[in-house]
Amino acid sequence: MLKQSLHLVPLRADLYKAKVVFWAFIASLSMFFLAGVASYIIIRKQAFIPIQRTYEPLVVPIAFWVSTAFLLLTSFFLERSIWFVRREHPKPFLRNLFYAAVASLVFVVVQGNGLSDMFVHHFSSQDGSTKIYGLGFALASLHALHVLGGMVFLWFIIHRALGHKYDHERHWAVNHCAGYWHFLDVVWIVMLGMFLWTN
Repeated sequence: MLKQSLHLVPLRADLYKAKVVFWAFIASLSMFFLAGVASYIIIRKQAFIPIQRTYEPLVVPIAFWVSTAFLLLTSFFLERSIWFVRREHPKPFLRNLFYAAVASLVFVVVQGNGLSDMFVHHFSSQDGSTKIYGLGFALASLHALHVLGGMVFLWFIIHRALGHKYDHERHWAVNHCAGYWHFLDVVWIVMLGMFLWTN
């Protein structure tokens, strides 16, 4: 990594503030998703329900496993883009940003197929035994909406990168974008694990 110049020193306070805001945002999202996960587990395990009902086990759609690979690829390419911008390699930096954008788009398309399967399965039974698919659909959809927000952030980064706004000293937004996608990775893996564990 290249050395930082002295004119960056006055900006360190702004960088610190940006990091605090970013981590506060991630903490609030974490609490939101943890509440959703806890709700799912309670309902799935039928805790606090006097009359026990039998729910059909939730089978994770194959599309979710495929989309997981593209979600992780998005984070991988964003980490590579950070590595390149820190070393002032603009072309591979931009190329990896585009790779991340394509991987995120593929994730959304494949994830959409999995969500569609869950939605249809939710209404496939009249006795309510498939209702757990509806709850799983709701949680996965919430994650997908946050992915769409991450895609908007990523395209904003690409737009600024095309205007040569980032270098080895100023790439905080790229770091935060990558951090947000890593957060989405963790949430999604926890969600998949929860789907499997509660079965």
